[in-house]
Parts: sequence; C-alpha cells; structure tokens
Amino acid sequence: MSSKSAGRTILKNAAYITVGSVALKMINFLFRILVVRSFGDETFGQYSIVIAFVGLFQILAEPGITQYAMREIARDRGKARFYFWNLVALRLLLAAVGIVVITLAAILAGYSSYIVWGIALYALTFLLSAFEAPLEMLLIANERFDATTLLNIVGQLSFAVLGTIVLFAGYGMNVLVATGLVAMLPQIASAVQIVRRNRLLDFRPAVAPHIWPQLIRGGLPFAMISLSLIIAQSIDTVILSWFWPDEAVGWYNAAYRLAISLLFLFDGFRTAIVPTLSRSFVTDQAVVNRWYYRSVRAIALVALPMAVGGTLVARPLLTMLYGQEFEPAALIFQVIVWDVPLIMYASFCGNMTTIVNAERSAARIYAINAVANVVLNMIFIPRYGVVAAAAVTVVTDLLAAVQFQFLLSRRLHLPQIGGYLVRVALAAASMAVPVYLASGLHMLVQIGIGIITYLVALLLLHVPDAMDWAIFHRVLHYGRDRVGAIMHGRQAG
Repeated sequence: MSSKSAGRTILKNAAYITVGSVALKMINFLFRILVVRSFGDETFGQYSIVIAFVGLFQILAEPGITQYAMREIARDRGKARFYFWNLVALRLLLAAVGIVVITLAAILAGYSSYIVWGIALYALTFLLSAFEAPLEMLLIANERFDATTLLNIVGQLSFAVLGTIVLFAGYGMNVLVATGLVAMLPQIASAVQIVRRNRLLDFRPAVAPHIWPQLIRGGLPFAMISLSLIIAQSIDTVILSWFWPDEAVGWYNAAYRLAISLLFLFDGFRTAIVPTLSRSFVTDQAVVNRWYYRSVRAIALVALPMAVGGTLVARPLLTMLYGQEFEPAALIFQVIVWDVPLIMYASFCGNMTTIVNAERSAARIYAINAVANVVLNMIFIPRYGVVAAAAVTVVTDLLAAVQFQFLLSRRLHLPQIGGYLVRVALAAASMAVPVYLASGLHMLVQIGIGIITYLVALLLLHVPDAMDWAIFHRVLHYGRDRVGAIMHGRQAG
C-alpha cells in the first residue's frame, strides 16, 4: 500500500471514528454529569468501585484473543469464519468462569452486599461481550469504522437514554448497572445486521475446540498488555476503596474520567492506523516511519496545551460540572491532567507495537508499568490518599512513555524531534500568564484567551512546517468536499 493510499484510508477512517467519538464523548460526558450529580460523591464512589473491581478481572473473559484475531483477519480476510466462531465459543466459556470468580473475589475482599451485587451484575456483561466484541472485531478487521462508530453510538445512546430514565425515577446504583446489560442488546442486534448485510461472515457455526490453545497462545502478548493496562486504570480506585471513604473514591474518579475524556480527538486516529499500517509494514516500512513521526508531532501539538489549560481552570471547571460537593476533585484534576499527553503517546505507541510485530516487547513494558503502579499506590495511597493516586498515575505513564520511545527508536528510523517539542512546550507555556490573569473572568473566556495565545505563539515560533500546512489544507478540502456532497444530495432530494 502506497503512502498516499495509506494516508487516505487512515484519514477517512479516523474521520469516521473521530466524528463518532465526539458524539459518543458528548453523550457520555453529559450522562456522566447526570450520574455524578444524581448519586453524589459517596454513591458515585461505590459505582466507581464496581466498575474498577470488575475491570481488574477482565482478563479472565478476554485474554487477548480478540485483538490477535483482528490482526490476523486484517491480513487474511478468508480466516474470518475460522476465528469468529471460536472466539465466541471460547469467550462464552471464559465469561462463565469469570463471573463466578469475580463475585467470590468481591465477597472475600469484604465489600458490602450492595457493592457485591453491583459487581455480580456488572460481571454479566462478559456474556454479552462474548458476542459483541467478536462482531466489532470483524468490522474493524475489514476497516468498516463507519459501522463500528455507528454501533458504539447505538450502545452508548441506549445506555444514556435508559440510564436517564432510571436516574430520574430515583433508582439506585445496581439498577443502573443492570440497565447497562439491557443497553447492549440493540448494539449486538445492529452489529449482526451490518455484518450480514455486508456479507463479512458465514454465519454457519464452526467451532473447533482443538484450536483454542493456538488462539490463547497467540493472544498472550495482547493479554499481558490488556492486563497491565487494566491494572494501571483500575488498581488505584480499588486500593483507594480499601483505605479511604467512598467519597474520596468519587472525587478521584470524577477528576480522572474528566481528564480521560480529553482524549476524544485522538481515539479515532489511534484506532484507524492499526489495520492499515499493519499491511503497510509488510510492504513498505517507510510509510510506518512517516506516520509515527507525524503522529508524535500531532500528539504534542494537542496534548500539551490541554495540560496547561486544564491546570489553570480546574477549580471552576469541576465545580461547574459536578457541583460544590466535588470541589476537592479540582486539585486531583490539576495533577492528573498532565497524564493526558503521556497516555496519548503511550497508547499510540502500544498500537504501533502491534503494527511492527513488537507486541511481546510492549507486554514487558506494560507489565513493568503495572508492577510499578501497584507498588507505588500501595506505598503512597494509605498515607497521602487521592492526590498520591493521581501523581502515581502520571509517574507510571511517564515511565511507560520513556520505554516505548526507546523501543520504537530501535524498530523505526526516526528524524530528530527534540527542537519541535521544545517550541510546542514554549507555545503552551505562553498560555499560562494571560489565562491566570483572566482568572476573575468566566471560565469560557479564560479558555478562549488561552487558545488565541497558543495559536499566535505557534505561528511566532514557526512550529507548523510545510507538511503540516499541506495536511491541514488536505483535511480542510476533504471536509469541504464532504459537506458539499451532503448539501448537493439534499438539494437533489
């Protein structure tokens, strides 16, 4: 696949996912505000414990086999039926085991019966995911990101609508958890219809248990990566729940989830590159080199000003969204927002390792990161609480970013980027003084001042190069052409 062809495919798929991601994030963002305000800090803390605890055991239901199958089908679509049905069967078996193990673990951990019931209900999602995840995997392998985006919107919108009804009716946490199960059904039904209509799968069952060990062996590196990521994302919440009240858990998760929501502009691109560049890596590794370089530039360009701006407007932002009850979360957000550039880079590199067949090395990096996360959280959370949890997240993701940079610098031929990063950092830092001086104004005015200052500083420091401008014009023309086509279609109608 040529560089231009790969570029068109990636940008098109990234556009589908990004547009859908913006819609999803907006739905999820507004719904999360409703959940936090309806539950309050204590119940929201309990809800966060349920999600995090089940997440720690997710590896029992998905030991990396879905991601392994996606890459193999992307390279040879004739294997779709072979992998799909065995994925479904194996994941159903693993889900049944996982539900029992997770529920028993929650009881042994000493959680209240209310939280244990929530954990048991949420674990049931493993059964439905045994069908949903392989269907979505099949669409991703065939680069049908328009379809996967639609499915995610259907699932999230179903949960938001049903969940809103539940919250306004005054039901509690466990009813909301059960609502999530019901909301998965329209998504699964839509996925089956799309796959059938596009003839991406022969729906005649073909289960061969003797190949399950092969699937598990192939998925092991991805399982290690997934487990390490899950530990990094969930262990802080679980450890907080052992030493601090539920309110503190609620503050931490309100801040953390808000910071993670800032990744929405990057999620589409990060997902879209895997199937396309996986094929390009086999035929033309130079294409992968160029995409890595340009992606790192884009990450710095977007993420650094987010971190600076988020630090400065944390208090008015958190209280505006969640109310005065969550004012303690502002300090947490000021720390954890600096994880945004680190997690953008580390997650991007994680996908790059799949492309360059370095998933085993990536698994080692994630394993080191997970161990560091657990050890540091166990040392500092009992003494320093939520701020320590936020600081450990930033430190461990910095550790992962450094390791990934070292790994990929040996796998790819990369130009120097240090000077560019310094100029972007200076442009982001230039925001601080005017935004701080405008602290008496409305938060949205502060944000506007920050954006204008940053853009001017980028131009003065000559940050964009010729290729950046070319990409910008290409995206602008693509967007204009798409809007024109839509408008023309409406007029014709």
